[in-house]
Amino acid sequence: MAFRNRRRALRRAAVAGVVGLGLVISFGPEFAVPAVALVALVYYAHQLLAVAAGDESVQYPSLAFVVSLNAAIILMVQLLLVVEGVVRT
Repeated sequence: MAFRNRRRALRRAAVAGVVGLGLVISFGPEFAVPAVALVALVYYAHQLLAVAAGDESVQYPSLAFVVSLNAAIILMVQLLLVVEGVVRT
């Protein structure tokens, strides 16, 4: 079974994918990893929120937690690298 807001999560993940693709096209392939992390964070954050709201139809909530945490860390590290690159130039 899928969780309640699966369609909304897929729609928002698709929008995040378009934004990520725009970043890769605009700034180059070094933004590919943050783009994938953004899509993963958007999709799996919906699952975490569904679990927090008491939806028991979410499969593997611990996987959703791990993926969301890793994606958030990747985005933070990439943001720090971008800021460092801007400050140094």
